[in-house]
Amino acid sequence: MKSYKSSNLRNVAVIGHGKTGKTSLLDACLFNAGAVKRLGSVEEHTSVLDCEPEEESRGMTINLKLAACEWRDYKINFIDTPGYPDFVGEVKDALTAADSALIVISAPSGIEVETEKAWRYAEEAELPRAFFINKMDREHADFRQVVEELRVRFGDGVVPVQLPIGQEAAFQGVVDLLALHMKIVTHDEEDLIADIPEYIKGDVEEARQKLIESVAEFNNELLEKYIEGTEITEVEVAAALIEGIQAGKIFPVFCGSAKQNIGVKKLMNGMVEYMPTPYFHVAIGMDPKDGDLKERHTEDAFSAQVFKTIVDPFVGRMSYMRIFSGTMKGDATYMHPNKENTERVGTIFSLQGKRQEHLGTAEAGDIVATTKLQSVKTGDTLCDAADPIVYEEIAYPAPMLAMAASAKKKGEEDKVFGALAKQQDEDPTILVEKNQETHETILRGIGEVHLEVLRDKLQRKFGVELELHEPRVAYRETIRKSVKVQGKHKKQSGGHGQYGDVWLEISPQEAGAGNAFTETIFGGSVPRQYIPAVEKGTAETLSGGVLAGYPVVDVKVNLYDGSYHTVDSSEAAFKTATALAIRKGVMEASPILLEPIDDIRIVAPEYYMGDVMGRLNAKRARILGIEGKGKDMSEIHAEVPESELYRFATELRSLTQGRGSYTLAFARYEPVPEKSAEAIIQAAKG
Repeated sequence: MKSYKSSNLRNVAVIGHGKTGKTSLLDACLFNAGAVKRLGSVEEHTSVLDCEPEEESRGMTINLKLAACEWRDYKINFIDTPGYPDFVGEVKDALTAADSALIVISAPSGIEVETEKAWRYAEEAELPRAFFINKMDREHADFRQVVEELRVRFGDGVVPVQLPIGQEAAFQGVVDLLALHMKIVTHDEEDLIADIPEYIKGDVEEARQKLIESVAEFNNELLEKYIEGTEITEVEVAAALIEGIQAGKIFPVFCGSAKQNIGVKKLMNGMVEYMPTPYFHVAIGMDPKDGDLKERHTEDAFSAQVFKTIVDPFVGRMSYMRIFSGTMKGDATYMHPNKENTERVGTIFSLQGKRQEHLGTAEAGDIVATTKLQSVKTGDTLCDAADPIVYEEIAYPAPMLAMAASAKKKGEEDKVFGALAKQQDEDPTILVEKNQETHETILRGIGEVHLEVLRDKLQRKFGVELELHEPRVAYRETIRKSVKVQGKHKKQSGGHGQYGDVWLEISPQEAGAGNAFTETIFGGSVPRQYIPAVEKGTAETLSGGVLAGYPVVDVKVNLYDGSYHTVDSSEAAFKTATALAIRKGVMEASPILLEPIDDIRIVAPEYYMGDVMGRLNAKRARILGIEGKGKDMSEIHAEVPESELYRFATELRSLTQGRGSYTLAFARYEPVPEKSAEAIIQAAKG
């Protein structure tokens, strides 16, 4: 594959709801571009893009893929993305590298949950957007209705640039509203330009007028011509259309059938003609030396950002990167400012799924991949050492679902957690952390399917089995009254015996004060050399728990009396005596269980708020307030026991049709209700 200039490149992230045919569309693009000889099929497992075993078994895209097409002396870097919400990290990666977004919609289904999210993500990334209404050959396909839905949801800037010829089983081609001809696919799969059929001429003229009206609204010269009734040429409309798309005011709508390969070539033409070139893109980064903002134009010194990392135990690390400025050469050394070191880049190549096309050099605006960059992670920058820059790291949504992770086979813990660390390089939406209180490893992901796929990948790629289960809640124990208690350990055996005797006063402290040990011994009833043993015994017994095996907190222990034996006393004996006293004393001091309470903020559409609040009330939550959060969205602020939040991420997705999200922060500890506490204590004893 040859190297293309910035002006002849297009970078398009293909996003949208699952099962809308994004991958099938790009399979058709690769076929039309001559990159493959056979039109791939997701259902028949012949897709060039969905080639991972986890993707084939589930019939859905899991990892983003690059589909580089050479088309009309241009190179279009399409980036295929998952539509399932658990893999939103891949969508964020793709939008970092792209200059525009193509949102694919199923004609029979219309706008779905992930359609709205895809729009929002692209809007946040400030990318020009276009729509492709796919599956026009399916039952219940209704182009007009879908366009109307889009205009209601996303505004009057949504404008068809094509109309379908027929729909459902009668769908046979598309009319280009600018060129005023139709393209249909004949039996030998060649495009045919023909006159517009009489029966849709009225619809075409009406749609073309709407297109001109929409474009004129954002272009003063055309608006004047339109008001005066002066003829507006195809070239003028096209130029104004391009301007409106790049300004984020016009969102063109294409249509077709990826499976039948109808309308796909016209879409590819549209991507070349209307979507922005990276030539004018100005990248903003930071000077690693002084922290000042820096601009990068395509003709400046080399800089690129890694937007995706693939980790393979056989191939090693593969890094996908977007070149923002300058020219990248293979077999060259570049600065890696994130780690303040240099990296040697080997061969660079373009990708069509897994297929690699080697490149000698790549210009600004291109998307390429390379292998064996050991210290470079997703979001990192490579640049010219003479003019360094660091680009902002990619922001990912916080993983909401937490599970306790362990190795299925004993002795494989290091292997499992080593493999997990490698997968974190590939998927930054995975979070692994050690809970210091429960001593469990907590694995966080976006959702259940996310963690299931992760488990399958670990087994396939690294041969290790991961087990996931409900995390233990970090309960605590405390007391509500003061007691005085004796602990005496006396054991006689052959030779030296064991003797230790302590009197302790155990009393509650303020919440959050922690534990304290003091001694008020007079007259040497407990010799000074044994007091550290009493203190150590106190700390160990409290941390091990008394009531249900959870740490005892906010307790003050004072050693005020005791006795000893000149021969049989020892540190171990006093430690044992202390443990006996603490266990007995805590049980007499009106002990209670404490549970962690989390501060939760849930953002969801207003019309789901009743259901969400109902579920929170069932979880013993305390609602603190509700406030509006922009268009149709509200935020619930509440406090909820951590024990009630297991799998809440899944419940919230179900309640809000995937539109809700939440953030958590620890608030404090509170007493567990008596009934619940009894069950927890019984479970601990059982």
